[in-house]
Amino acid sequence: MRVFLIILLLIMSQIALGQPTGQPATLQGAVLTIPQGAVMDNDTPSYFTDIQLSFEGNGNFSMIDAQTNNLVAIDSVQSAILEFFPVQVSITVTGNKSVPCVELLPPAISRQDNLFAVVLAETQLGPAESCIAVIDPFETTFALDVKELPAGTYTVRVNGTIENSFTLEIDNFPGQ
Repeated sequence: MRVFLIILLLIMSQIALGQPTGQPATLQGAVLTIPQGAVMDNDTPSYFTDIQLSFEGNGNFSMIDAQTNNLVAIDSVQSAILEFFPVQVSITVTGNKSVPCVELLPPAISRQDNLFAVVLAETQLGPAESCIAVIDPFETTFALDVKELPAGTYTVRVNGTIENSFTLEIDNFPGQ
């Protein structure tokens, strides 16, 4: 149950931070369907798709179903600060997908204090699909929401293992 509260909090934080989440979560009858979610617990991230939760009527949800997605292997994480104001930060990640027939899922990003935790996963092959078993290199770039952050050094950790840091030299408070 705690895991799914974390998923819901992550999705709500993505919405609050203005990060796209793809399809919106939907509540039909007593079933809440969440297209994508991630759990970032004790440096052991997980990524889920097609999450279905049942509303229990007392403010709680219980899991009905969810698909676990494989995390991609990460080789490097680089940050680039765009010198505009407000400052913008982009992250470039290189690594390998398990096979060439899968796609990257949107990154799940959360921030606690000076740590940005990112989870990168891949889609699953369908039950009738087969694919040549060779790793497939990728490079992806995405923006971090750094508006309203004070000056300081921030760490980006991808899939619980590979890290990179960047420094905001000044407070990033637009309109001040």
